[in-house]
Amino acid sequence: MGAPAVLPGGDAAPGWPVIPGLAPAVSTVDSERYTELRQRLTELVRAAVDVDEVAAHLEAGGINDRIALREYGEESVFALAARLRADIGTGPAAAAPAAGRTDGFVELVVTTLVRAALYLTPAVVAVGGAEWFVGLPAPAGAGALIFGWATGQALAFLGYRALGGAGPARAARLLAGGFGVAAAGWVALMLMLGVTEPWPHVVALGQLALFAATGVALVTGQETRVLVAASTVWFATLALSHGAGLLGLWLLAFGVLVVVIVAFAPAFGTAARFRPAPGEAGSALAHGAVGAGQAVLFASVVLAGSDPALVPAAAVPLLVGVPVAELVLIWHQRRVAGTRAALTDRRVYVRRLTKVALATVAVLAAPVVAGCVLTVAGTGRFAAGVLVTGVFALCLVLVAHRRLGLAGLLVWWPAVLVGVLYRAVPGAERSFVDTLVAIVLIAVCLPALGVVTMVLRDRWSYR
Repeated sequence: MGAPAVLPGGDAAPGWPVIPGLAPAVSTVDSERYTELRQRLTELVRAAVDVDEVAAHLEAGGINDRIALREYGEESVFALAARLRADIGTGPAAAAPAAGRTDGFVELVVTTLVRAALYLTPAVVAVGGAEWFVGLPAPAGAGALIFGWATGQALAFLGYRALGGAGPARAARLLAGGFGVAAAGWVALMLMLGVTEPWPHVVALGQLALFAATGVALVTGQETRVLVAASTVWFATLALSHGAGLLGLWLLAFGVLVVVIVAFAPAFGTAARFRPAPGEAGSALAHGAVGAGQAVLFASVVLAGSDPALVPAAAVPLLVGVPVAELVLIWHQRRVAGTRAALTDRRVYVRRLTKVALATVAVLAAPVVAGCVLTVAGTGRFAAGVLVTGVFALCLVLVAHRRLGLAGLLVWWPAVLVGVLYRAVPGAERSFVDTLVAIVLIAVCLPALGVVTMVLRDRWSYR
């Protein structure tokens, strides 16, 4: 699934001496760009415990010492972080969110739900229009879904880097170019595989367009505008699921076009130059691998089978559970930030962190427990959908704490096992296969809960 609208966390570099209020090192500072950066990071800076945490977020957003000097007139990322904290302030009003108060929490919930609705739009189309997508060649259906999901994750990572280093216009252009190249390459691959009919290409390009629009909206912070535009897509999908036929398809095509136009509007603004660091390609590929695993698991569990009527029921837990999981993660991060701000004793902080981590894991375990109960009750496909929601929630935590290897293993391992299972019992009854899939997911989720608990208890993972 998609990436978060805030800058992703990153490892803090070793502490450098910081002189608050340091005079700019160059006189040609872009004040508008600094103002934009300050406005974008206001809430993050206010919730941060110290300068190191702000600097870590700046570095995660692609701002290095060279960019800090050239664009903002500060000799290092840490000097820029100190300037942001000095300008924004860290007084009682700033400490309120970290102390656990509800100021702005309603707005945070609304923003999270908007983001969730947006990045779930491709999944909604796949579910609601499942009847029209049955029988498509694999590269146009599941293949395009997996490729688009993976490409979206990888490009979103680079987009956040471009956003932090050069602003939203450059980020939008990077995503536009990346998805354009990806779409052209996928069309060429489909032709090489012998897919020449127009309809499969239309479906594949439509999926890639939705992933592109969703990715650029999340990166540039245009979620609300793009979601309003996506209402046409949701309406068309609803019409398709109720037998609208060709009219619904034309309406869906129009909606996708509107969403793409609105989403990539920031690309026409003034853009600074940006060049990703050499090491960032590996991180982008790692994010893409996690996204591909999520897509494979979604396709093999939720979209598997030839009966479109089973798809919506299996997808409901995922459509509801993903935004809830993101809210749980945000709640956890706020509690940890409040604990760090209030405590100075390391031993007390570790004990408090353990309590918060266990409370968070208890909530994340809810879909796993529910999936176990539903499996015993014999619900089959629905139980598997609930358990996939649990896998995705645990994966979200691991990605947020930069455990990409563990996150990739978490989604790819059950995806491979489910694929082997389908081949091992090719003629078995569908309900029996669904139960076996649910058992596989249970076997994966239980140890994953232990791993996530250790990650959440690790105080260094919050640097």
